[in-house]
This record gives sequence, structure tokens and C-alpha cells, in this order.
Amino acid sequence: MNTFSTAAESSPPRRKRGTSLLRSVGSRLFLSVLAGSLVGLASTSFLSYRELARQSEAELLSNLQVKAESLEGDLKTFEYSTRLVGDAVETLYEAGERREQVYVNLINRSLQTSPLGTGLGFGQPPNQRLIIPKRKYAYPYAVREQSGKVIAKGGESNQEDFEADYFKLPIAAGKPVWLEPESYLETTLNPPKRLVSTAYSMPLYSKKKELLGVLSQDLELGFLSQKLGVKVMRDDGNFILVSAKGNLIAYPPAPQEALALKPFPHLNNYSELWHQIQQRLKAGEKEGILHWTDETGKREFWAYELIPNNNWVLMAVVPESVVLGPVVRFTTLGALGSVVGASILLAIVVAMFVRHLNRRLQPIMDECNRLAETSAKSEELMNREDELGRLTISFYALLGQVTVNERRLRQEMAKSEKALQALQQTQAQLIQTEKMSSLGQMVAGVAHEINNPINFIYGNLPHAANYTQDLLKLIKLYDQKYGTRDPEIEEYRKEIDLDFLVRDLQKMLDSMSIGADRIREIVLSLRNFSRLDEAEMKRVNIHEGIDSTLLILQNKLKESPGHPAIQIVKQYGNLPLVECYAGQLNQVFMNILSNAIDALDQFNQRRSPEEIAANPATITIQTELLHGRVSGSTVIREEDEPEKVPMVCIRIQDNGPGIPKEYQSKLFDPFFTTKPIGKGTGLGLSISYQIVVEKHQGVLKCVSEPRQGAEFLIQIPVRHRAQRKM
Repeated sequence: MNTFSTAAESSPPRRKRGTSLLRSVGSRLFLSVLAGSLVGLASTSFLSYRELARQSEAELLSNLQVKAESLEGDLKTFEYSTRLVGDAVETLYEAGERREQVYVNLINRSLQTSPLGTGLGFGQPPNQRLIIPKRKYAYPYAVREQSGKVIAKGGESNQEDFEADYFKLPIAAGKPVWLEPESYLETTLNPPKRLVSTAYSMPLYSKKKELLGVLSQDLELGFLSQKLGVKVMRDDGNFILVSAKGNLIAYPPAPQEALALKPFPHLNNYSELWHQIQQRLKAGEKEGILHWTDETGKREFWAYELIPNNNWVLMAVVPESVVLGPVVRFTTLGALGSVVGASILLAIVVAMFVRHLNRRLQPIMDECNRLAETSAKSEELMNREDELGRLTISFYALLGQVTVNERRLRQEMAKSEKALQALQQTQAQLIQTEKMSSLGQMVAGVAHEINNPINFIYGNLPHAANYTQDLLKLIKLYDQKYGTRDPEIEEYRKEIDLDFLVRDLQKMLDSMSIGADRIREIVLSLRNFSRLDEAEMKRVNIHEGIDSTLLILQNKLKESPGHPAIQIVKQYGNLPLVECYAGQLNQVFMNILSNAIDALDQFNQRRSPEEIAANPATITIQTELLHGRVSGSTVIREEDEPEKVPMVCIRIQDNGPGIPKEYQSKLFDPFFTTKPIGKGTGLGLSISYQIVVEKHQGVLKCVSEPRQGAEFLIQIPVRHRAQRKM
């Protein structure tokens, strides 16, 4: 009895099998990882908020720029029409025309063809009457009535007209000027109506630099209220137009204040706002965005842009809640959802990890507990209450019994090798995607820069054609009324070959119109191809994507030294709009067409000029609409499947050397390429396969025979599968 009691007292006590929740490794691991995730999530949310806010501000400024460009175009058209009349007056003077009625008729016809002008007049200095010497206060003018009828008059005018700003300011400046808008009560209307008008005045000079007079065209600004009376963005906000002196021209919230030309700085607390805008304009910042708080405490976004024609300032004001409200809601909801999702996911992962760890360690720890009962040294380690304490006991007891599991090591090495290969593939794919995205952004930028000047040229060509016809009719009328021509004029007609000039002028205008149309088509193709970074599925025209890709590759298709031309044969079918990732499909077309061009170039290098002439390099693109459903790598036709699934089929075929049989099974493998080192990555067709098969639930396959060319077949559903189930 005494021996048994002594042995029992000297042996270490058994360790409790449970662990404290707060001291658990799983709890500490969960809290540590969650804290790190929250820090990263907060940083990401903040960066996302800043980027989305920047994009919203860019959207506001872009909407303002569209309105500014439209207004600037109207003003340039107005200036151009005035300069054409001035040129005609100078030409008639140099030709010796001194009859007042001729100038009255010219002003009458010019105002009838001016789309925006409400009045047009010409006055000569009373003390220097070079054009109409018989009248001291000659001021031929024309006005457009409310009905649209144009009335032109001549005769003597008032002396006060030659003391007004529209006569004196352009002479003092020596160049055309825009007058400050004026508000007046039009009493000819019933009932009388208050209007706001401005004028574009320009001095006219002879070839000897003698002042002939001043030509002025009036512009009634009522059309601006309708043009700017739309919401800026998201059905909110207003456009405001202010003159160079700070007076309101268009103010949709209170149109009567614009009719009264009320100074903008007198509104609300906008005096300091106007001062800041003027400071930025003086510093060369012709456009920008300011944050402002009005006198009621309402926070606003103000965007401004200078109209260079007359130094007017076009502004757009939008409440801060409209610009940043969606950004805040999106960021907040996204952050909360991410926090909840991350917490749940981490809790599940950590719980499973701890459970799996305990299950794997339990047999070892049971054996260690048995051994620890006879070891006084392990008593201290057993007092630890977490998983690490239990693991320390197991490791201490079994330290000398560890063996190497060779089979498991080989498996882990194989997994690591596969993971490395997947990582390399992902990195290469990201590089390829970034290159295509950069190309799309560059193409979109080029298209935007070309689009602005060509729109101006295209919009003015019809006016140029009309003005040319009017001038030619005027010359013809002059010839009819004056049969006996002046010898000097007759000699100049022969010198310039007037008859040929008249015939060739219309041909030149037609050629310019055709060229402008062609450039607009090219710009449209460039913009279609630039949709490489669109992340959402959209219904698009497949043919536009193919054509835009061909346009990008045009330089590789046309003939050049040592490079015979490659012909493109299009056999397009009647296709509906297809729901797809347009930019990614453009990338597929780019990869397949680029490979076909490279294959044909290499093939032509091995052929003689006679062989190339007899069988030119050709790429045939055929599209058609099929009905069936995708099953594996084939399409089941409608006669075999009762459910009809519309499919778009695109075939891209070349007449090159073809693809050897041993290569065809590896075409879509990552990093497989037959091109020389440095010429290809072997990822083009692999990425194309993922885009077509995985992202579009379609089919991509190749059919080729030696010396019979290669054909790539692309089949994708007209509608995405998720949409078909709805």
C-alpha cells in the first residue's frame, strides 16, 4: 500500500484535453489574419473611392467639353459666314463696283443663308467714302423678322450709328471683335419681348490697306437657353454661360436674370468663385473643376471652360451628392460586404484548419501523453493550454523517431512545379492583356484627336459648297448684266482660266467630301477596335470588330518592298447583334489574323514571283448564323436537338502552307510556338481558346491539311447562357 501510494504521488498528473478559447492558436490566427485583411481592405476601399471620384469628375468635365465644343462650333460658323461676306465686299470694291444696290443685294442674300444671324449691315466712314461715294452716311443693312423673312434696305443712316461700339471698336482694334451682349426690349413684337443680342464686327480694308468700312452681323442669343437648358449629368445640374465681363448670358435656374444680363458675381456667394476662375484663366488653365459651398451650406462641383472665340466662360454646376453620392454608396456597400464575407470565410478556413490539425495530431499526442507519464521533464511542457503546447510535447517525445516520407515529398514537388507553370502562364497572359489594353487606349486617343478636326471640316463642307454656288451665280449674273467686260477683268479671267476653275471647283469639293467621309469611317473603325477594356457583356456587331481589326493590321496587309500584298476576301452573312465581350473577341481576331499574316509572309519568302502572281496570298473571312447547342468541341445541329440555340460561326482561312499534323494537337497549349525565339510567346491561341470556350461558352478549333492552308473555326452563342435561361 505504501509503495503504490509513493509511485502514484511521484508520477506527473494527466493533462486536461481541452484548451482555452482565448488562448487557442485558431482564435489568435483568426484575429491576426482578420486584422491584416481589414487594413488591406480599408486601403483598397480608399484607393477605389479616390479613383471613382476622379472618374466622376472626369465625366462632369467631359459633359461640359461636349457642350463647349458645340457652342464653339456654332460661333466659328457664324464668324466664317461674316468673313465670307466681308471678302465679297472687298472683292466687289476691287472690281470697281460702287452701286449701293449691289451691296444691299449681297447683304440680303448673305443673311438668308446665315443659319444664326438676325441682322447684317455694312457702314463706311463718313469722311472716307470709298465704296459708296454718293452717300455720306451709307449703311446698307438686312434684318430677319420673327417670321423668318429677311428685309434689306439702303439709303442714308443716322450719324449716331457711326459712333456706336459695333463701328468704332473693330476699327480701334484693327481686327474682328465680339461685342459685349446687350439686353433690349423688342417693341416690334406683340406683346413686346425682352431679348439679348451680341454682334460680330470686322473692319474691311482694300489691297492698299485703306479702311473701307465695318461689317457687323447680329446674333440673338435666345437659342442658347434651349441649347444649354439640359441637365449636366445624372438628371441634375445646370449649364451657365457668362460673358467676358461677367454678365449672365444663359442661366436656366432663373432665365429672367440672364435676360437682364445680371452680373454672375452678384448671385449667391459666387463673387469669390468667379475671382478664382479668373485667376486660373489668367494662369493659362482654360478648363478645370472647383469645389464650392454656397451661402446655404450646399456643397457643389463647378466645372468651367473658356470659349476662345469671344472669351465667354461656360460653366456647369452639379451638387456634390450627385457626383460623389453613387461613389460613396458603392464604396461603403462594397467595403461592408467584403468585411462580412472575409470574416465568414476566414472563420470557416481557420476552423477547418484547426480541426484538421487536431485530428492529425491527436494520435501522436495520445502516445506522447502515455510516455509523458513516466517523464518528469515533460511536466512543464504539459502545463501549456494551447495547441502549440500539445505539439511541443509530441515533438519532444517523438524527436528521435522522425522519418522522411519520399513519396509525399515527390507529390509536393510536382504540385510546386504545376503551380510555377500556372504562375508563369498567368503572368504572360497579364502582359498580353495589358499590351492589348494599351493598344486600345492609344487607338481610342488617336481616334478622338482625329475626330474633332474632321467633324469641323465635315460640318463646314455643305456650307462651303452652298457659298461657292452663290458666288458662282453672282459672277454669272454679273456677266449677264455687263456684256462689255473691263479689259483688265477680261485679262485676269484668262489668266486664271475661270471656266476651268468653275468646272474643277465642284470636283474639288466632291473629292474633299469623299475624303472626309473616308476619314470618319476610319475613325469609327478605330473606336470600335478600342473597346479592349470593356468588362461587361454587350450586344455588338461582329463585323465591325473584324473590320476594325483589319484596319489595325492594314500596314501588314498592303504591299511593301520584299512583302507582297495579302488579299482579304469577306463573305459576311446576315448576323444579329451578339452578346459578348467585344474587346476580348477583337483580341481573338487579332491573334488569329496576325498568325495567318505571319504564315503567309513566310510562305511567300519560299515562292518565286511567278508563283505568287499565279496564286496570291489570300485570307478569307466567312460568317454565318447557325442553330444548335455546344456539346464539347462540336455543335449539335437543330435537326439533332429539339432546342434551337442560335450560334454565330466565323471562319478565318488562309491559302498558306498549312499546319503539320504533329503540331495541330498542341496549337492551344500554353507556350507552344513554332516561331523563332523572340518572335512569339506561344500564348496567343491559348488565350484565344480561353476567351472563346471558357468566357463565351463557344468552340474554337483548327482544320488544316499540308499545303492546303489552315482554317480556324469560331462558334459562339448569340446570347449568353445566363440570358437564355431567363
